[in-house]
Amino acid sequence: MSVFTDVKDLASGKKQSKDWYREQLMYGLEDYSGGFEVGDIILFNYSASTEKLPFYDKYPMVLITDTDTVNAQFSGGNIHYLRPSVRKSICQSWSSGSNAFPQRCYHKYFMSNARQIKTVSRVDLNNMTPLPIEQFTMSRVGRMIDVPSSFIWSRL
Repeated sequence: MSVFTDVKDLASGKKQSKDWYREQLMYGLEDYSGGFEVGDIILFNYSASTEKLPFYDKYPMVLITDTDTVNAQFSGGNIHYLRPSVRKSICQSWSSGSNAFPQRCYHKYFMSNARQIKTVSRVDLNNMTPLPIEQFTMSRVGRMIDVPSSFIWSRL
């Protein structure tokens, strides 16, 4: 079993909101005590500060592949840029030690903009059940608006 399966089971087959799934998963995962180390897999709240970014995921789940302490950034693969049907196989490969992911998942993050960071164990990813926890957002006329995941997936 994994924390992902536990959360899905907790829903008892009833449709729940993304916020509900996210809250349950964040409760079930352990706090991240690492220092943004290559190979760590984390789930966190994020607020982008890069201007003119067309959209971003407010709750990324990232396999860290690079850190830049000079610029206080880390980068890696955010699994949420993949449709749920594809996520499971990538997560299973991560659970086996692979660090591979499609290029469209690659993103950079400012360390200072990541909050409520949780660690995702590779063991949990072995039996990962995709949960609807991503939330894409974009700025329009000075306001942040949520964007349906399907809109993002259809453009990548």
